[in-house]
Amino acid sequence: MIEFIAEDRCIGCKKCFDVCPGDVFDVAEGRKTPVIAREQDCESCRQCAINCPAGAIYVTLLSTRLTDLDRQAVVAAGKLTAYADWLGWKDGVPPPGDRSGAMYRYEEALREKRGHRNPPDPADRVRRQLYEARDRNYI
Repeated sequence: MIEFIAEDRCIGCKKCFDVCPGDVFDVAEGRKTPVIAREQDCESCRQCAINCPAGAIYVTLLSTRLTDLDRQAVVAAGKLTAYADWLGWKDGVPPPGDRSGAMYRYEEALREKRGHRNPPDPADRVRRQLYEARDRNYI
């Protein structure tokens, strides 16, 4: 579950809002930091945390929010970027050849999940057939 956004570290890029599959964030008018609006929808996928170029988001794998979490201790211990560092991400950018991030086209898959898919490449016959079968409700 998403625990917090370190507002002093957030640069206001809103990338967390763009990549979140659970639509947890809202962008408030006149506010730099996105708002955690629907924390119960957080899937703990950590896409927001690893894509954050400022390393300002802390997500745990717990299904409920921690009540006694010391935010300053988390920041001081370097836990905000620990998972992204472990994966090899730097400033919201995956390492070369990483299939869990940009190379896997996560944002395209997310757009497709939300119903805004890109048209298939006509040269890709199998993909085109799958899209047609899905559109006709065969699969």
